[in-house]
Amino acid sequence: MFKLKPIFAALAISTSLLAFSGCATSQSPSASVATPPPSVLPERVAAMRTVLQDGVDKKVASGFSAALVDSYGRIESTYVGLADVETGKPITPDTVFRLYSMTKPITAVAIMMLVEEGKVDLDAPVSTYIPSFAKTVVYVSGDTLETLKTEPAVRQLTVRDLMRQSAGIPWWGPTKPVERLYAMNGIERAPSEPVPGFKGPRVANLQDLADRVAATPFTNQPGETWTYGIAIDVLGRVVEVASGQSLGTFFKDRIFTPLGMKHTAFQVQPGDKENLANVYFAVSKIKPATGGIDSYVKSLKDVPMHEALRPGDPPAKSPFLEPARIEFGGAGLVGTLSDYVRFARMIAGQGELDGVRIIKASSIAEMGKDQLGPKANANLVKQGYSYGLGFGTVVDSNLYPSGAPVGTMFWGGAAGTQFWANPQTKEAGVLMTQVLGDYLRTYQVNAARAAIGQPVQ
Repeated sequence: MFKLKPIFAALAISTSLLAFSGCATSQSPSASVATPPPSVLPERVAAMRTVLQDGVDKKVASGFSAALVDSYGRIESTYVGLADVETGKPITPDTVFRLYSMTKPITAVAIMMLVEEGKVDLDAPVSTYIPSFAKTVVYVSGDTLETLKTEPAVRQLTVRDLMRQSAGIPWWGPTKPVERLYAMNGIERAPSEPVPGFKGPRVANLQDLADRVAATPFTNQPGETWTYGIAIDVLGRVVEVASGQSLGTFFKDRIFTPLGMKHTAFQVQPGDKENLANVYFAVSKIKPATGGIDSYVKSLKDVPMHEALRPGDPPAKSPFLEPARIEFGGAGLVGTLSDYVRFARMIAGQGELDGVRIIKASSIAEMGKDQLGPKANANLVKQGYSYGLGFGTVVDSNLYPSGAPVGTMFWGGAAGTQFWANPQTKEAGVLMTQVLGDYLRTYQVNAARAAIGQPVQ
């Protein structure tokens, strides 16, 4: 069984910071003018490919695929390296990737659809939909579980708190007291990843997950600060309660089928089983000088040759081939590059794609706003972004690693996937890979530079 290591949370964040901010070239005939200008930058896609090939050559990843979309809906894609090193299977347009945290924006869109229908109120207490959240407590002090002190929440959590990840709901972890309590309560954070050391019954469904979260102290008072974790998994239960459908059924009926996302689901589809990529841990004995999972070197020349790519989830035995035990709204989907491009194009199209409207333009605008404010987003704004409703949003192009325009909406996943969409320029981009390890961010940054026509470092 594939087990993500504790770097899951940090990597999910770090890989989301590097959204592309350029446009692309070629195929789709959805332009709204009779004669669009020449395809802007086919050479940018070629430059991206050069960057990604260097990462494959140095065993930073087994392979990559990427696509850019311009304001005329033209799409240019590239595929580099292998989906499975052991079998020699290349990455192709059919390759299926684990999306992990790139599931979160889809769950957020589902919530906004229900808001538009009057079935969910963003500012209603979560207890309206999940009664166990009526009385919650917040961590105050204590370095160990024995010295832990809590206090009642000053107000009830709202749906908006969950959407903007300001609810104080983290992941389990081995060090911080609240994260250790999450582990003690068996609160899982991703498919196929049991909590190490937990001997009790595993989480049965989204209701069980939400109830366990409600019974565990939060890291901060509601709305006080941004805390990345499983808040949007709890939102998945809100979708179920408000819609009367399972999360997977709602996604399929209301989002995936209308958008033509035929390969995206909580389980690899029967016809796609041969296309699932492996996940690798990139092994390097030489760490970035600054240390830590979020660190990177700017120049590709400074990236060392890695010793190995260690397989983490062999496709033939992957639990993603089986029906999902829990449909994690924050981490559970698999899908293809082209499918996620369609989702990104819908966001860039202000809620509409190819004449199909999923949500209103006003909902997209609300999701792309900074929902945190200067106190709650203090750590994020140093990197040029904040958090909206289920999406990161660029607030300072000069500080943001790729220089993306203000208002660009984006996010990424633990295994290196990432996307961006700009509703103002109607441009979008998606990068897919399946790797955890040092130096990946260097390639994401430089691929982003190539995508906007800047020199690769």
